[in-house]
Amino acid sequence: MEMFNKKVLKERIGSLKKNTNLRDLEDVEGYVIRKCKELDIEHSYDVLAEEMPYFKTMGYTEHAGNFYLQPLNLKIRLEAITDAWYDTDDYPIIDFASHMSQRVKDKTANKYQNREDDFERYREVDHLVVLPGSNKLKGNTCLNKLRYLKNKYGDNLYFKPHPITTHAIVGELKDLLGADCILPRDIDLYHFLNKAKKVYSSHWSESVINSIALGKPVEAIDVYNDIHQSSFYALNTQAFAHQKQGKKWINKTFSSPKSGVINPYIDENWKDKVDKYFDYITEKRDYYKFWFIDQKLKKELQKEGKL
Repeated sequence: MEMFNKKVLKERIGSLKKNTNLRDLEDVEGYVIRKCKELDIEHSYDVLAEEMPYFKTMGYTEHAGNFYLQPLNLKIRLEAITDAWYDTDDYPIIDFASHMSQRVKDKTANKYQNREDDFERYREVDHLVVLPGSNKLKGNTCLNKLRYLKNKYGDNLYFKPHPITTHAIVGELKDLLGADCILPRDIDLYHFLNKAKKVYSSHWSESVINSIALGKPVEAIDVYNDIHQSSFYALNTQAFAHQKQGKKWINKTFSSPKSGVINPYIDENWKDKVDKYFDYITEKRDYYKFWFIDQKLKKELQKEGKL
């Protein structure tokens, strides 16, 4: 299993340590991996790629304290979140929004350990811009939007660099936007998120859904042409679009097994929810089996004399 594998985490997040309050997600990971093996589906932690609709790999990651399943096909990922929102099946509606917002207020929402908490020297501002890590900042974030926000709000905003941001990039941000509005990369994001009146974030960030759970308006800072490549695009693009429904959208969508969102803390029977998700997603997958023929299917068809 990879979600808490020290070697995997070191490669992904370096010296940062994942918060221990996510450990229960490891039980979900183990169960999901067993399901994938039973169904002869490959699995991959925190990786996205574009496979055919008859996908071969189930991806998974953590998202705002939840375990999130998403197959490596954009079409199916998007349809799953839409189907979850419009789901008419009989399932209990769980208050995911209150659970997530309470984690922010209790200062337990941060994905990483040992966040700085010396907040006294920082002014309160109405606007917070949540930036992605160094590898996504220049290529996937609209620098013109960042300049625009700085010019519009002046000292009434902060830019929060991601913990995985190099010192060189932080320096460039200070040169571009002014050192007084750049927060330290290791300070606790959620202190400022809780106090902000409006949040600006990206399709790569779980801060989008946490902001909506808190009832705060949130706006994108991405380069538009690249947003579909982002880790949480399927979730966040719908979250951005359904802000007026806010907590209602979160609770109904995340409660549906079709969403792929699993939370062992509040989903009373999370294994059943996982089972129902795989029933749903493999049915969608099977529908497309013979639409596009890859090498694996080609060999199967040749072996059966059908090609």
